[in-house]
Amino acid sequence: MPPEATTYTEVQPLRMVMETRGRSRRRRGTARIASTLLLGCAVVLVLAAVLAMSLGLVRFTVVDSGSMRPTLNPGDVVLLRSERPTDVSAGQIVAFHPPGEPRVTVIHRIRSIEHARHDITIRTKGDANNAVDPWRATIAGSTVWREDLTLPWVGYLVAWGQQPAIRLGVLGIMLALALGISLSWIWRPGSR
Repeated sequence: MPPEATTYTEVQPLRMVMETRGRSRRRRGTARIASTLLLGCAVVLVLAAVLAMSLGLVRFTVVDSGSMRPTLNPGDVVLLRSERPTDVSAGQIVAFHPPGEPRVTVIHRIRSIEHARHDITIRTKGDANNAVDPWRATIAGSTVWREDLTLPWVGYLVAWGQQPAIRLGVLGIMLALALGISLSWIWRPGSR
């Protein structure tokens, strides 16, 4: 016995809403412009930071300890700006090398300043420390690096990025993105 054919009269046909090509192209065009502007701003900021660092106008350092809490926390990145030694004042946060330790950078607040004939000596203290630092730091040279801007938590990314495996992974991602973008430009429709 052959099967009977059934007709469905009450069932509506499936309708799919599709965007028109013009709207889709506009969205892609807007996304492309937005991403280009974002990338351009990031490149300009990086170039400005590199230029300022190479001209000796600013330096960046990562806070390693909690001696300056709550003002500066471990993992914060501090932007240091150069200043003439005669312009420093008590209460400013400065970065310096303690006497006898040229590889260590300390970021503490100036408590007192002693002006001698040819040099300036400062006493410092970390905000979270109970006592003034045991040394007297003499300012050598024509600049002092004082705290100008703090970027919270960015230092953890910097420290994390120093690991060889992470660097290799980031390099691989960057190469894959560059290759993907290049291939998309080569293979895009209408490029022939």
